[in-house]
Amino acid sequence: MTRAATTFAFYLKDNIALDVHPLRAGTPSGRHRPHRVANPARPFEPRRDWAFGFLTGHRLYTVLTMTVCTLGLYLLQEGIWPEARAPRGLWQQTWSWASLVWLAAVVPGTIGLLGLLFYRHSRTLDTVSRIPQTVSWRLVSRGTNIDAVRATIRRCQEEMRKTPLFPYVIEVVMDEKAPIDQLPQDDDIVYFEVPKSYRTPKGTLFKARALQYALEHSRLPDGAWIVHLDEETHPTSSGVKGISQMIREEDKSGRLRVGQGAILYHRQWRNHPIMTLADNIRTGDDFARFHFQHRVGRTIFGLHGSYIVVRNDVEKSVGFDFGPAGSITEDAFWALVLMQHGGRARWVDGYLEEQSTQSVSDFIKQRRRWFQGLVKVSLFAPVKLRWRACLGINTLLWTIAPLGAIYTIGHAIYGFQVNPTVRALANLSFAEFMTLYFIGLKANLDEHGITHPIKRLGWSLAQLVLTPFFSLLESAGVATAIVRPVAGFHVVSK
Repeated sequence: MTRAATTFAFYLKDNIALDVHPLRAGTPSGRHRPHRVANPARPFEPRRDWAFGFLTGHRLYTVLTMTVCTLGLYLLQEGIWPEARAPRGLWQQTWSWASLVWLAAVVPGTIGLLGLLFYRHSRTLDTVSRIPQTVSWRLVSRGTNIDAVRATIRRCQEEMRKTPLFPYVIEVVMDEKAPIDQLPQDDDIVYFEVPKSYRTPKGTLFKARALQYALEHSRLPDGAWIVHLDEETHPTSSGVKGISQMIREEDKSGRLRVGQGAILYHRQWRNHPIMTLADNIRTGDDFARFHFQHRVGRTIFGLHGSYIVVRNDVEKSVGFDFGPAGSITEDAFWALVLMQHGGRARWVDGYLEEQSTQSVSDFIKQRRRWFQGLVKVSLFAPVKLRWRACLGINTLLWTIAPLGAIYTIGHAIYGFQVNPTVRALANLSFAEFMTLYFIGLKANLDEHGITHPIKRLGWSLAQLVLTPFFSLLESAGVATAIVRPVAGFHVVSK
């Protein structure tokens, strides 16, 4: 059973901003005086971009990076194949036309570029005012990395002290017999221990099972909001402001859309610099394809498992009891089912922070799980085909990535002339792929506080040189999922 609090105390309507902890352990009447913390001066957001009408620094950087990367690819190819031979005979012509495999990146690349060009850094986060709605920071953990859980709890408390824009509670969902006694026992924290005997009607597993248990046992009111966190996901001041802004807008409009924003991965930069660079593409893709889908309002590429902002009654309307097929990437499965039921999505300004994987092995296993899970979502999600089609096509195109990597290496050795149109589309697509890394690198450098031009240039050169290696790692994750699929939910070390 849960070690949760037993009551809910509603908010005070004071004229000053208070840090109210709505859930308290051991207070059966619920008539206590909520804990108050004086409102300190909120940290101001740094100016992240400039704008002159439609033109912004971000958009200019995107276009320039795309242009430089495209020209660089042409120059590199001219150096490798200064006088590429025209293909002769059936084998050589077949090998030359196999370059069509490169075009698998055209559709996601085009959508990603549109997302990047639509994106604008918010300049209104410092104008956000306090809201009365309660927010739960809900994090799920097996309990094997207790230090990460403790750090996340403390970071939530710290950010709420600095930016107390809403009443909050920290809900921690862990396996039974997890060492909860080693974690903080403050009155703004509620722990849920998922019993080993707990079974859902559909036999849901792993994180989805824990989320379903929390959904059934949490005493949050329907009008409260939930921010889903992984065990290592830390809120930031900008994230708190963006979440508050979104909740105010959604409750006022009555649309109650599900929100998600960008995630950064710079926290362990010094300890794991290479793997941090490898995950810069995830931040870049947040600004690209994920931003595009949230502008459209449909989660056509799924959702991240963390930084999901959803009202409690919306989450409960779908739940997480999807069975084993929906237990690998429960976030994407849940998103499609929600879309089927009429739910829609939106973008949330502000960042949350995570850590990159710590080894190449974990990186590949993480991508393998994502791919396997998305295949199951595309095949088995109980929604109409039109909701599964976009995710399915994207996953199918991802399947071609290992073939593209193999062909690229082979073509560097045994190359012939390629159709100019195919070459141009391939170069533009790969340039967009490289741009995602540089967009992610810039955001993480900015938030990490690396401002020295020489240091930034050095990291940019490292990103450029290592991008082909990272591309191979991404392809290896898909290849291992196809050649050697595994059952289960691999939790990477962070």
